[in-house]
Amino acid sequence: MDFTRLYGATEIVIPILVFLAVSLHKFRTGMEASWKEEAEAYRSKVERQSEELAALHAEVRALRRENAELRTQVAELLNR
Repeated sequence: MDFTRLYGATEIVIPILVFLAVSLHKFRTGMEASWKEEAEAYRSKVERQSEELAALHAEVRALRRENAELRTQVAELLNR
């Protein structure tokens, strides 16, 4: 194989390899950014749901207290 053909082949192969490397790098960084955005969105969703769950727990506790008071009042009224 002479050097002219080898040089011609490298002129074609090297730019293609550089293009593929750059494209792969852009794809990876784009995927990383996308996954980071998804993770942050999921994290904010989880935090919001945790706050809602805490509020619901507080409301259930208040309703149970009120229910116990009402049962006591009904029991007193029935025992008269």
